[in-house]
Amino acid sequence: MGVAGVWHAIEYHVTGKALDGTVRHDARQLSREDALKMYTLNAAWIAFAEQQRGSLQAGKLADFAVLNQDIMAIPADKLHQTESLLTFVDGQQVYPEL
Repeated sequence: MGVAGVWHAIEYHVTGKALDGTVRHDARQLSREDALKMYTLNAAWIAFAEQQRGSLQAGKLADFAVLNQDIMAIPADKLHQTESLLTFVDGQQVYPEL
Protein backbone atom coordinates (compact mmCIF):
# COMPACT_ATOMS: atom_id res chain seq x y z
CA MET A 1 0.00 0.00 0.00
CA GLY A 2 2.88 2.42 0.64
CA VAL A 3 3.20 5.40 2.91
CA ALA A 4 0.57 8.10 2.58
CA GLY A 5 1.85 11.61 1.95
CA VAL A 6 0.31 15.04 2.09
CA TRP A 7 -1.43 14.61 -1.28
CA HIS A 8 -3.04 11.35 -0.14
CA ALA A 9 -4.24 13.21 2.95
CA ILE A 10 -5.63 16.11 0.93
CA GLU A 11 -7.36 13.66 -1.41
CA TYR A 12 -8.91 11.95 1.63
CA HIS A 13 -10.22 15.25 3.00
CA VAL A 14 -11.72 16.15 -0.39
CA THR A 15 -13.15 12.77 -1.46
CA GLY A 16 -13.65 11.08 1.90
CA LYS A 17 -12.03 7.91 0.52
CA ALA A 18 -9.31 6.35 2.70
CA LEU A 19 -6.34 4.34 1.41
CA ASP A 20 -8.18 1.12 2.26
CA GLY A 21 -11.17 2.19 0.13
CA THR A 22 -13.56 2.99 2.96
CA VAL A 23 -15.53 6.22 2.56
CA ARG A 24 -16.51 8.50 5.42
CA HIS A 25 -19.74 10.49 5.57
CA ASP A 26 -20.06 13.11 2.81
CA ALA A 27 -20.89 15.95 5.22
CA ARG A 28 -17.33 15.87 6.60
CA GLN A 29 -15.59 16.31 3.24
CA LEU A 30 -13.75 19.56 2.52
CA SER A 31 -13.44 21.67 -0.59
CA ARG A 32 -10.04 21.66 -2.25
CA GLU A 33 -9.53 25.23 -1.09
CA ASP A 34 -10.27 24.34 2.54
CA ALA A 35 -8.05 21.24 2.41
CA LEU A 36 -5.14 23.28 1.03
CA LYS A 37 -5.72 25.99 3.62
CA MET A 38 -5.56 23.34 6.34
CA TYR A 39 -2.04 22.38 5.20
CA THR A 40 -0.80 25.95 4.62
CA LEU A 41 -2.39 28.86 6.49
CA ASN A 42 -3.86 26.78 9.29
CA ALA A 43 -0.65 24.79 9.78
CA ALA A 44 1.28 28.06 10.13
CA TRP A 45 -1.31 29.39 12.58
CA ILE A 46 -1.19 26.29 14.80
CA ALA A 47 2.63 26.65 14.90
CA PHE A 48 2.31 30.35 15.86
CA ALA A 49 4.12 31.16 12.60
CA GLU A 50 1.38 32.77 10.49
CA GLN A 51 3.37 36.03 10.29
CA GLN A 52 6.28 34.20 8.64
CA ARG A 53 4.71 31.41 6.58
CA GLY A 54 1.49 29.82 5.36
CA SER A 55 0.86 32.09 2.37
CA LEU A 56 2.82 33.86 -0.34
CA GLN A 57 3.06 37.49 0.75
CA ALA A 58 5.78 40.12 0.76
CA GLY A 59 7.92 39.73 3.87
CA LYS A 60 7.03 36.07 4.47
CA LEU A 61 9.29 33.09 3.83
CA ALA A 62 9.11 32.10 0.18
CA ASP A 63 8.41 28.37 0.49
CA PHE A 64 6.48 26.95 -2.47
CA ALA A 65 6.37 24.15 -5.02
CA VAL A 66 5.70 23.97 -8.75
CA LEU A 67 3.45 20.94 -9.26
CA ASN A 68 3.08 18.46 -12.10
CA GLN A 69 -0.68 18.99 -12.42
CA ASP A 70 -3.40 21.56 -11.81
CA ILE A 71 -4.73 20.45 -8.42
CA MET A 72 -7.83 22.60 -8.82
CA ALA A 73 -8.83 21.06 -12.18
CA ILE A 74 -7.93 17.35 -12.03
CA PRO A 75 -10.41 14.74 -10.78
CA ALA A 76 -10.30 14.66 -6.98
CA ASP A 77 -9.36 10.97 -6.93
CA LYS A 78 -6.11 11.86 -8.76
CA LEU A 79 -4.81 14.34 -6.16
CA HIS A 80 -2.54 11.65 -4.67
CA GLN A 81 -0.63 11.58 -7.98
CA THR A 82 0.58 15.15 -7.45
CA GLU A 83 4.35 15.57 -7.42
CA SER A 84 6.67 18.52 -7.06
CA LEU A 85 8.63 19.49 -10.16
CA LEU A 86 10.44 22.30 -8.30
CA THR A 87 10.51 23.14 -4.59
CA PHE A 88 11.72 26.42 -3.09
CA VAL A 89 12.50 27.08 0.58
CA ASP A 90 13.29 30.62 1.70
CA GLY A 91 13.22 31.57 -1.97
CA GLN A 92 15.99 29.10 -2.86
CA GLN A 93 15.47 26.06 -5.09
CA VAL A 94 16.00 22.88 -3.05
CA TYR A 95 14.40 20.30 -5.39
CA PRO A 96 15.61 19.10 -7.69
CA GLU A 97 19.07 19.92 -6.46
CA LEU A 98 20.99 22.22 -8.78
